[in-house]
Amino acid sequence: MSALLAVAAIALAGSALAALAVPPGRLRLALVPLLGLGTWSASYPAVLFALGASPAVRSGKDAVLALAGAAVLIMRRRTMRLSGSSASPGLSRGPEAAVPVAGGGLPRWLPTAVAVAAVLAAAFFLEHTLRYPDGGWDAWMIWNLRARFLARAGGGFRAAFSPELLFWAHQDYPLMLPGIVAQVFLLAGAEPIWLPALVAAGIAALDVLVLAAALRELRGPGWGSVGALVLLATPCFIPFAANQQSDVPEGAFLLAAAVLAALAVETGARRALALSGLAASFACWTKNEGALYGLSLTAALLTVRWAPPRQRLRGVLLFGAGALPVLALLAWFKLRFAHVNDLLHGASAARLVDPSRWGVLVIDLMRRIVYFQGWALWLIAEVAVLALVLPRLPPRPAARAVGAALALALAGTLPIYLLQPHPLAWFFRASFDRVLIQLWPSILLATILALAAPAPPRSPATART
Repeated sequence: MSALLAVAAIALAGSALAALAVPPGRLRLALVPLLGLGTWSASYPAVLFALGASPAVRSGKDAVLALAGAAVLIMRRRTMRLSGSSASPGLSRGPEAAVPVAGGGLPRWLPTAVAVAAVLAAAFFLEHTLRYPDGGWDAWMIWNLRARFLARAGGGFRAAFSPELLFWAHQDYPLMLPGIVAQVFLLAGAEPIWLPALVAAGIAALDVLVLAAALRELRGPGWGSVGALVLLATPCFIPFAANQQSDVPEGAFLLAAAVLAALAVETGARRALALSGLAASFACWTKNEGALYGLSLTAALLTVRWAPPRQRLRGVLLFGAGALPVLALLAWFKLRFAHVNDLLHGASAARLVDPSRWGVLVIDLMRRIVYFQGWALWLIAEVAVLALVLPRLPPRPAARAVGAALALALAGTLPIYLLQPHPLAWFFRASFDRVLIQLWPSILLATILALAAPAPPRSPATART
């Protein structure tokens, strides 16, 4: 019964959120489970910190989410019926709507290629999981460790953040992934090693589905297949997913935020910006890097010329309003429970002006672009497209907004490498691929949004199909 209630909470909460801003179709269906999981996970520590670890508290939380989601859906359906309109927000396009649809001339074999790639990706995920059932180092040292603390400790859950733990356990890390895994453990009444792997597989699949559905919605069916195929064919994507770490979930929530921001820019659906802010706050609740990504997206929405200044300001305020509830939870967690971050604790401004550290950073960055084992030729191709192709194309506001946010995120990440106290070359090589895989789905989104012309607006009749 508890498991059914949890599924209802995820499905109804995600459906209610997506219905507020996303037109009916594949994009809404792809966002529902991702937004539902984010809400389900973020609400778990909120009631845990405030009301305790009782099973009744968790069931009550799930019941409230399910009832609230159902109420929103019923009220929305009733409002649309009374107004005599079945159209959803986001059906109208901006000035670029007159551009012919792109993607129609793409090869017809693309969907077959995507299906084959998906089967191979599933096989690779399974093979990796059978060889490393506990995931990567960070999975058992940080994410699943904390999930097991939360699932086993009951009222003593604060031990999961004890300063007595080895600092490599990173007591200050947010709880999106541990919150999902811990609740799954509690629902199962056991801790089989395949459950975290199942969570990792599900979120990786949602990453691909959201990218494909967004590009299909904004650029046409062919481009959705292209995006899915490129992400599935990225060599390090499946290993990172199978490692059960938080980088692929971080990338999924960041992608959702970028997709919703692009939808708002291209269609004028302002409510999508509030939902984008919520998705960005889920990224903040997944990894510490999420705060930088959220600030970068905020700055891009404010400065890129996609609307008059006052409208952009209103959009940023909506974005912030959507992010506020989870950001408040994050602030409470950081101030009340989390302890010192090892990177910030040992940071030194003197390292920022050390020429030798800049030299190491630049050389390692160049080497990463041609790191064939992890990325094949995808990073080289991306740099080539940015340098040679995009300058010749007409500017498209959605691509510029998302692209500017990603550029700011990368620019903000590099000084952190210089400031942190660990050996620079080791720390960069151990972590930069994780940063890239977090940003990669959104990079693909921004690149294809720039390469392809917008799809024509859908009629209300088409939206219902």
